[in-house]
Amino acid sequence: MLNAVVLKAGILLAIAMQQVPASAVMNYRMVGKEKYQVVDSSGFFIYSKRKLVQGEKIARPETVFYFSIDSQGPLRELTRANLEDVFASNAKFRYALEQTFRSDKQLLEYDRYLKMYKIKYLYNQSLQE
Repeated sequence: MLNAVVLKAGILLAIAMQQVPASAVMNYRMVGKEKYQVVDSSGFFIYSKRKLVQGEKIARPETVFYFSIDSQGPLRELTRANLEDVFASNAKFRYALEQTFRSDKQLLEYDRYLKMYKIKYLYNQSLQE
């Protein structure tokens, strides 16, 4: 147990000294007994969780994505409909979602040039005057 604490402190020290990128450390949120990995926390939070998803014939393990407005807010599955519902008062963001994403699977597209998820870029742009 002591080794684990020392290891964690060493990792945090290495991050503080910028020897290890902060993204290399896994962040999680516990909701009840369920553990969700924090994928992105800028603007609003995106989480992932591996779970069995029922297909036509059998259930298969799949990564399911969720979001919340803040670190303690209720989790909702990451779908365009849920985003539009939660951000109903942000018309610019809702319209950008409609124009940019045709399916829920596209919501996690990553812009390698901006080094951010497209959905986060659209959200940030919607907050600009």
